[in-house]
Amino acid sequence: MGRFSTLDSTGVFLAFLFALGFTNLALGTQEVIVTLSATGEPVMAGGRAAFWINALNPDLKPAAFSFPEKVVCRPVATDTAPELTALPGIEGSGATRIDPGAFIRRLYTFSVPSTWSGVTSVELQGFPSTRLAFSVQSRPSALPASVTRWPLVFLSGARLSNRTNLWEPGDFFKEHISGYEPLYFIAGTKSPNARFQISFKYQLFNERGWPAEQACWLTGLQVAYTQTSLWDWNAPSAPFHDTSYKPELLYSWERALGGEATDLWQLDLQGGCQHESNGKAGGDSRSLNIAYLRPALSFGSNNGWQLTLKPRVSAYLGDLSDNPDIADYRGYVELRTVMGWKRGLQGSALLRTGKKGQHAGVLADISYPLMAPPAKSFSVYLYAQYFTGYGESLLDYRQKSDVFRAGFSLYR
Repeated sequence: MGRFSTLDSTGVFLAFLFALGFTNLALGTQEVIVTLSATGEPVMAGGRAAFWINALNPDLKPAAFSFPEKVVCRPVATDTAPELTALPGIEGSGATRIDPGAFIRRLYTFSVPSTWSGVTSVELQGFPSTRLAFSVQSRPSALPASVTRWPLVFLSGARLSNRTNLWEPGDFFKEHISGYEPLYFIAGTKSPNARFQISFKYQLFNERGWPAEQACWLTGLQVAYTQTSLWDWNAPSAPFHDTSYKPELLYSWERALGGEATDLWQLDLQGGCQHESNGKAGGDSRSLNIAYLRPALSFGSNNGWQLTLKPRVSAYLGDLSDNPDIADYRGYVELRTVMGWKRGLQGSALLRTGKKGQHAGVLADISYPLMAPPAKSFSVYLYAQYFTGYGESLLDYRQKSDVFRAGFSLYR
């Protein structure tokens, strides 16, 4: 690896990383194991190259590790090429807490000179005997300048086709979609028997490249969708009693305060606009629009007991003719409390009251992961839910009910 090699510029990103780095910690005599790994992104002359710094805590106690503010990359076997500076991505540098047996990582990127081509190696300052090798592709004339300047911009984890300038959508989709509200299927003996919910959110802006590099706050902008259905399979023809459809545009700011290595608390902020309707016509039609702010204050560690408080303050927007008295039953404030272990037994309760403190409704859940001992093999949670009060469904928000159901959950 002592020389530059001139290979076919159509080669793909090789990114071989060698050697392990070890860093002593301030917490006791533990050691965090530090490794480097490739991203799999294509690298073009004049574009950007990227790599991960991974930190693993093999000890039985929490540890602290500080990611560097920058990493100097020196080209191998040349005295004329300039030193390159790799900077951390949106998550930044600095000290962070690593739970026992866990690992964290940070993405670093640096600019690739437009004169480079073929296989190139660089040494990384602070990581002895570690070199990064990658293949630099020349700029294809058929590609627009925006793509050649920012090969990592549009799709994180995506791959550029050799035949066209299309990006692989599957990798991008998997990296940017995530769970949002609990996703479950539960059933009981009381009609409507079954209740199920699907929910996900999708990050609109890539964490790397323009415009997020210039305005990193854009990565918090997301769209979400939640659907909750009540299925009355005891009734003739087993109809769906009611379904709520809730598309949403939101902004999420994680670790607005706290969340550092030595902290046992964290404040996240979220706000957005949500539409909710049941898709029915006539007298059964229900719909509303809200704007809301929802802070989330958490206490505890990832491997220990946690308590999270999520109050939400809402304002109704636009026409409420389908349900003009909805505020009398849903009010303007709700509180969700989550208690338990992130990797174990966990309970939650959602409390909502009308604007005069009347017509309360409580939704309580308890869950246990079957990927934890003693089962370990199942990628689901056991899930039980109890509702009491007003407004289990949007259709029946004026009616009081008590119902217990149990089943499984894929996300909580």
